[in-house]
Amino acid sequence: MQKKEPSLDKNLKNKIFSQYSLILLIIIGISCLIRFYYFPTEIPLTADALYYFWYSSDIYQIGALPNSWTPANNGWSIFVSVFFTMLGSENIFELMQIQKILSVVISISITIPVYFLCKKFVARKFAVIGASLVAFDPRLMINSFLGITDPLYLLLISSGLALFLSSNKKLVISSFFVISLATTVRGEGIIFLAGLFILFFIKYKKEKRRVIFNYIIIIIIITTILLPVTMYRIDTSGQDPIFTRTIDSADDALLKVTEKEENDWGNDNVKDRIVNGFKTLIQYLAWISIPNFVIFLPLGIFLIFRNRNFEKNTMIVSTGLMLIPALYAYTFPSNPALDTRYLYLLFPIFSIFTVLSIEKIIGKVTKANLLIIIILCSIIFSSMIFYDYKKIDYEHEKESFEIMKETLLKVKGVNNLPTESRYLSTIQTINQWPTPYSEIKFNIEIISYENEDNLQDWISKSKNKGLTHILIDGDEQRPDFLKEIFFEETKYTYLKKIYDSRNQGFDYQLKIFEINYELFESLKDNIHT
Repeated sequence: MQKKEPSLDKNLKNKIFSQYSLILLIIIGISCLIRFYYFPTEIPLTADALYYFWYSSDIYQIGALPNSWTPANNGWSIFVSVFFTMLGSENIFELMQIQKILSVVISISITIPVYFLCKKFVARKFAVIGASLVAFDPRLMINSFLGITDPLYLLLISSGLALFLSSNKKLVISSFFVISLATTVRGEGIIFLAGLFILFFIKYKKEKRRVIFNYIIIIIIITTILLPVTMYRIDTSGQDPIFTRTIDSADDALLKVTEKEENDWGNDNVKDRIVNGFKTLIQYLAWISIPNFVIFLPLGIFLIFRNRNFEKNTMIVSTGLMLIPALYAYTFPSNPALDTRYLYLLFPIFSIFTVLSIEKIIGKVTKANLLIIIILCSIIFSSMIFYDYKKIDYEHEKESFEIMKETLLKVKGVNNLPTESRYLSTIQTINQWPTPYSEIKFNIEIISYENEDNLQDWISKSKNKGLTHILIDGDEQRPDFLKEIFFEETKYTYLKKIYDSRNQGFDYQLKIFEINYELFESLKDNIHT
């Protein structure tokens, strides 16, 4: 029998698949080259990343989950500890770089589920544009260098959403497994999980009895993942950061809004707080749309509401669910968490809105492919320009790290310099590693400013907190009374300069002043404020 030749349609389909798969791989490859070119190899972990490192390091050293402590969200740390164990390094600085490299690789991997998400709404050639928007986004690039939870959380949420929109019910059900994993990385994933739980019923409501069986499977999947994690966290820390924290946060917000509970907002009333929260949300949404989403996003939002179907409704609902944690953070805490990171979860959906607009505008143009190439090049170019504007000054960070090594040897208690003094905890960790986190001795007190407007009051209030020295640089954002010390070194006789980084050849100038409390107390009544 003569062998049947493949149909023209099948050959064309395979050609298109391989063509756009190749383009996607090229996008991922270029993204890798760019990110690892800028990768800060000489900067250690600090702040939140250091906190997650402590937990990963403890798992690596003892070969099990610690029974004395756990972060509220430990999914990222557990994931990182697997690679620590596989690679087996005995150098703490190498381990810190591994954590950052994992963050970068995962951040780049978000490109893949975003491509499949976009492909649900537009043709493949436009879907690669959506993938490039997250592959080259400057904020995601900077964020990936920090070694924190955001990239893994975003990868799991976008992957779960892509699976949920599949026509294959098994893949739809598997999305709950992925979103449950995301919830172990960041507790607010439970909100998204609850939303998909309802959307699943809407999607398969015509199946009646069958949908109940599927729900049982989904509940088993969710329970299998989240119940052991929740029980471990309760046993270790006495708190449940997933269910109880979510309920408590919702209850707290409700009581404050209805004014049934006294709030801790100072002079702000409920109306002012809510209005300010929405203002912050809108401002940050506008800001994160720059540079690559801002042109096409408005039209995309309009198009998503036209000719709605289940997929479009899912995007609309998902957007609302993703905004809830951000709005809460900007509104209800006594000190609102004013950080655009809460909105990075929207980037995959922004990509969908953007490619909907692009397809609508150039979809029927005869030279659409040429325009797509131009758009892809423009995304890379604009992203690099914006990255250069927004990037962290790693030379300054490197010098700050080295200067804080010197500072650690000279002080016992210092004021907080938000960017620079965070390296003190890192250095103490490095010096004492592989000591478990619970046994690390943090001997340096870091004292924050409150509402003081003069040096005398601040020193008086900070003395009992352990303040022994004052760190000051020429940053214009520092309190006026500290800037005065920097520029007029001899004005206060009870302050003695014991260190100046310029004398060590650093470009970044930081000065350390030792406080003579005996002289300070004797002159207290006559200090010029």
